[in-house]
Amino acid sequence: MIPVAPPQGQPLPQAPQPPQQPQQQGRQPVTIDAVMALLRDGAMRRFRIDIEVDSTITGDESQERQDRTQFIDATTKFIQAWGPIVAEQPLTAQLAGELLLFGTRAFRVGRSLEEVIEETVDKLEQQAAQPKPPPQPDPTEQAKIQQAQIKAQAEGQKSQMEGQIAQMEAQFKQQELAMKQQAEQQKAAMDAQAQKMDMVLKLLEHKQAVDMHHMEAARAERDHELSMQVAEHKAKEAKKPEGNK
Repeated sequence: MIPVAPPQGQPLPQAPQPPQQPQQQGRQPVTIDAVMALLRDGAMRRFRIDIEVDSTITGDESQERQDRTQFIDATTKFIQAWGPIVAEQPLTAQLAGELLLFGTRAFRVGRSLEEVIEETVDKLEQQAAQPKPPPQPDPTEQAKIQQAQIKAQAEGQKSQMEGQIAQMEAQFKQQELAMKQQAEQQKAAMDAQAQKMDMVLKLLEHKQAVDMHHMEAARAERDHELSMQVAEHKAKEAKKPEGNK
């Protein structure tokens, strides 16, 4: 836009001066260090200043209900998606909380819930820092484990009894074999003793037979000698004269 020159003899219009802010007595200037200290203050971070004009306050109620519904739906989907992840990996609780706050701050209707969400995130982080308790066993699985233990114990006892029975049978067989061997040894000893006695009896019978033979021979010899003596005597008597008889 080309400026139009004022008529000759008239002064040029002066530009309006910006209104000067009245200086407040005793107010300290704001520094970067003070701003950073305020940002690091955990308690002060929970307070927010919301400046709205009349045009933003008077909104469409249907649009606000739609925003609230959209916020609740988005938050529910986020919790459904990240809930199992945080439960499985508690270290991701801080990341999930920051993401939830990041999404919540995009909704004007969710500003009233930021403090509650921050407190919930803090509790989740504290809970994640605590040691995770050991998982409780499933009653059904525990019952199956107990049944398996009982079955294994029964099988072990059965195997032990079978082993004891087998050991007793082996001992009985050994004792039976030992008794059989002992009986055979006794029988063999008795047979040997009987053979020995039979041999002795046979020797005695032979000796008796020999002795009888000797006795009969001696008696026959004596009878023969006696017969010879009688015959010799008769012969002598027969040779004598009749007067000497």
